Amino acid sequence: MSFTEKLIQAYFNLAYNQLYDFTTAKLQCYQELQRRCIGKLDFRDDDRLLCVGVGTGNEIISIVEMNRNVNIVGVDYSNTGLQKLRKKALKINKEIRTIVMDARRLEFPTGSFDKALCLHVVDFLEEHRQVTSEILRILKDGGQFVITYPSEKEGAKLGTNILRDIYRHNTSSRNYVIGLLTFLAQAAMGAVYLPLVLRQRKSYSHRQLHKMFTQLRTTDFQIEEYLAYQDFIVYGRK
Repeated sequence: MSFTEKLIQAYFNLAYNQLYDFTTAKLQCYQELQRRCIGKLDFRDDDRLLCVGVGTGNEIISIVEMNRNVNIVGVDYSNTGLQKLRKKALKINKEIRTIVMDARRLEFPTGSFDKALCLHVVDFLEEHRQVTSEILRILKDGGQFVITYPSEKEGAKLGTNILRDIYRHNTSSRNYVIGLLTFLAQAAMGAVYLPLVLRQRKSYSHRQLHKMFTQLRTTDFQIEEYLAYQDFIVYGRK
């Protein structure tokens, strides 16, 4: 592991995943993004699902509520996030296999899973095509996938949209003062995300995503833009 990779891993262990459940996870626009993505997967009993970059695992809790008989494996770069996921799984009495793993090098045999879900992971990596290829590789023929990608509109504007969402959510309550104080507290905690919001990163247009998936010989896919969080949702079957 390079020095830069160790630095990124430390950031997620010590900062990002420590505050995630109190900040990003509470955003209405992000919760809606999760619901849309999960809703595109047709879960069946005994399906093997791989959640790539699962973090603290809020999406897994939603999946278990839909079908408890899905066999779930969650991988992430940060052990801190996986520790939080395991605690959540214990509360709902669901066994979840968790592994510290790099999304660019998924250590599973080809065709190991029926479903794959990858939310807001490629935003943090340069090797988007490699991550996408790995996710498609581990799927069985006909297996379903959902992957999100940053849109061309993403950047500092995303931070503004997030702050607006937090403000509206908190100040819409009956007690405006408490709501405002909650907003200020969450905004202060959210400052830990500034390195992510302001960094230079690759983004996509609809045309670029279509080209990449076509080159990866994937023909059964659709691309949907979710403007509220400035993401593209790509979903389909291998």
